[in-house]
Amino acid sequence: MASGDSPATPPGGRHGAGTYQMLWDCRFCGTQKLLGITHRHCPNCGAAQDPAWRYFPAEEDMVAVEDHQYVGADKICPACQQPNSAASTFCSECGANLATGETVQTQGERAIGTGSAGADTRRDVVKDQFVAEMDRVGAAEASRPVFLGLRKNQLWIAAGIVALVLIVAGIVYAVSYRSSATGEVVRLTWERTVSIEDFQPRAGSGWRDSLPGDAYSLSCTERQRGTRKVPDGSHEECRDVDLGDGAFRRECRTVTDYRDEPVYDTWCSYRVDRWDYARQVASQGEGKSPPPAWPSYQLAQGIGRYGEERAAGQAESYTVHFRESDGDTHTCTFREQADWDRYDVGTSVTLKLTITGKPDCDTLAPAS
Repeated sequence: MASGDSPATPPGGRHGAGTYQMLWDCRFCGTQKLLGITHRHCPNCGAAQDPAWRYFPAEEDMVAVEDHQYVGADKICPACQQPNSAASTFCSECGANLATGETVQTQGERAIGTGSAGADTRRDVVKDQFVAEMDRVGAAEASRPVFLGLRKNQLWIAAGIVALVLIVAGIVYAVSYRSSATGEVVRLTWERTVSIEDFQPRAGSGWRDSLPGDAYSLSCTERQRGTRKVPDGSHEECRDVDLGDGAFRRECRTVTDYRDEPVYDTWCSYRVDRWDYARQVASQGEGKSPPPAWPSYQLAQGIGRYGEERAAGQAESYTVHFRESDGDTHTCTFREQADWDRYDVGTSVTLKLTITGKPDCDTLAPAS
């Protein structure tokens, strides 16, 4: 097949892996879709090809290159700026030495995936160059000091840092702020509780492989526990890579497809004998006479072991109710009776209040 021939591709189809010619448009006479390797000069006006104007073709415009010998991306002649083969030592246009010639910029790659190249990647190079120049000028402008030796972008960063510092300082101030207050104890209350468990058959459920060893009365069914990935055919994904010499390579790989397949297991309902929370008993009081006491209770003995009860834990709390000199009332609750015993009804107290007016109970103390 000659380099100018394109393999037949069905409508909507896609060319396979291989090497194909990039396209370029002559910016002097306007001829479009010239071939990157075949047309090193415009066949209409003779203008030399400019690598910056190369682009990937649409699927229907792709032209295969047979037996392509890739020697590297083209080099730009330092004298006349024309592209030359990487294998050349001297410029084919002016004869200048190419030792210092720069490698042409490529168009990178184009992802095709499972589809096809529905359109070419032609772009307005002049516009791109203009935008790049404006970005460069803008970057240069932004790099100039505008205040206190700082550039514009640095000013924004500095302003952001200052704002962040102010916000953090405000939060620290709000959290740490305390104002002094005085008051008088108007009430003392307390509560003591005991949690009680009983031993009973308990209902449970779970996967068969994770049931307790002493589970009984099992009732099991099959249900979906999850999914697993299983191979389910394959598809081809491709991408086009600009070689920089007027051609591009289409690379394709076969990707395995997977589908989710349900995984089933045995789910069981069961019963198991366990201790668990049953009830709570409590005692409350006000003042110190009579003194705080634990609640009295009786534990069930059960039948056999079923229904047997046991004490499982205790909790206690002691609350001081006080009124500020301005009339606002507050409470502070302690876990230790010794902290509560420091106060009596009528005791004068001092404390600190937060920025929202709530008492900081760690600072509550009888007035000296």
